[in-house]
Amino acid sequence: MSYSIDFKHVVVVGVGLIGGSIIRALKENSFSGDVYGIDNNKASITAAYDLGFIQNKDTNIPKDLDDLLVIFSVPVLSIEEAISQISSILNAKNILYTDTLSVKSTILNSLKELDKNILSKFVLSHPIAGSEKSGFNASSPSLFQDRLSIICPNEENLEKDVSKVENFWKALGSYTKILSADEHDDLFGKTSHMPHVIAYALMDSLYKDLGKKTFLFSGGSLEDYTRIASSDPIMWRDIMVSNDKSILSSIESFKNSLDDLSKLIKTNNTDGLVHFFSSVKKARDKSISGKKD
Repeated sequence: MSYSIDFKHVVVVGVGLIGGSIIRALKENSFSGDVYGIDNNKASITAAYDLGFIQNKDTNIPKDLDDLLVIFSVPVLSIEEAISQISSILNAKNILYTDTLSVKSTILNSLKELDKNILSKFVLSHPIAGSEKSGFNASSPSLFQDRLSIICPNEENLEKDVSKVENFWKALGSYTKILSADEHDDLFGKTSHMPHVIAYALMDSLYKDLGKKTFLFSGGSLEDYTRIASSDPIMWRDIMVSNDKSILSSIESFKNSLDDLSKLIKTNNTDGLVHFFSSVKKARDKSISGKKD
């Protein structure tokens, strides 16, 4: 089933991995409207313009764009500054906002302190797609293909506006699910943010113990497992600070599982180890087979 993009213009704020992939995907999908990009990195804007992905070659974009979607793809703690920047540039009447950020409650609280008109027109979203690489040069038009995008409506959103944002992500190849901001942050604190905590901590521990030998004698699984420890530090600093309660709770839960496994190893509990590993394998296999249910 094909989905149409119900906007004449799109402005992407933050032309990095995710924002750049949106711009490329719009081109790939023959979007008939105009696309503009805003980024503090002038090289990203220049590259996107030279490749024909955006209309502007600098920060000067038309102020009176109509039927407009503005997408914020910036670090979480930069969202207020980005909204302020856009508000000073644009004077559009028919406008919707969305985002690609990994934490929702912080953004929602910031929006509630701003103009209520922005809150009602801001449909929070989060495409579950990414890479340990960053920047416009790492972006891809297929990044969202067959990937989940979460939509987090707030109480001021109109149903028709939520549908337009949903259809936007579906047009780029995603399938969508609806969550509240709190549900989103709790779930992704466990399933996305926590794996990054583990990868960073494991890489820190290994390198302190082994230094340059860390990957010298490793198999491919270690490279795969620690891949996300090469992710953008600024982005992950902001996520850790913004979703600290959920992440810290997840760390405590993970410590408990490590303690349970440690006790089994210390006591040479072979039956217990088999039961532990079998239970975890069964739970993972069952959960991953029903991923899209």
